[in-house]
Amino acid sequence: MESVPRAITSAIIKIVIWVIPVILLAKVIDKTDPFSFLGLRHNFKKSLKWIYWVFLVFILYILLNITVLDNKINLHIGFDEWLNVFLLVGITEEIVFRGFILNKLMDSFRFWIANTITSLLFVLIHFPIWIYKGLFAFHYILSSSITIFVLGALFGYVYKKTSSLWLVIIIHSFYNLLVLIFH
Repeated sequence: MESVPRAITSAIIKIVIWVIPVILLAKVIDKTDPFSFLGLRHNFKKSLKWIYWVFLVFILYILLNITVLDNKINLHIGFDEWLNVFLLVGITEEIVFRGFILNKLMDSFRFWIANTITSLLFVLIHFPIWIYKGLFAFHYILSSSITIFVLGALFGYVYKKTSSLWLVIIIHSFYNLLVLIFH
């Protein structure tokens, strides 16, 4: 399959497998408005207050990579990466992990326990892609697992503080963009 149709097909599959079931579970089983439950309908303005700090961190990260670490920026990113890694992964993964799983776990556990469980699950969901890409070496798995666990915990904390999934989606998407352009 050509790259653009493959990217679009992959995007549709992600939405069908990840997002639609979560929306249906929230609507049918929990009998709630899925967009409110997931944190997609409210507190957008509260998220905007955090945007300044988030972009400041991203700018500092870029400057550190360019000046201190002497890393080159790779702007040759294909349509698949723009669509599926930058735009869609942040949306789909955050709807599932912070919007749904973290919310559900907080019904039964204190936030930090729920956030730890969600972060561990977030790490586990990355294992298939590491296996597929041939990256299943101990040193890579260890460092990547720690990074993703910390990011998952941070995403959960930001979600808890803002009660809005939008900022978490933005942070996740821009983190993925930084990974794309520096690796």
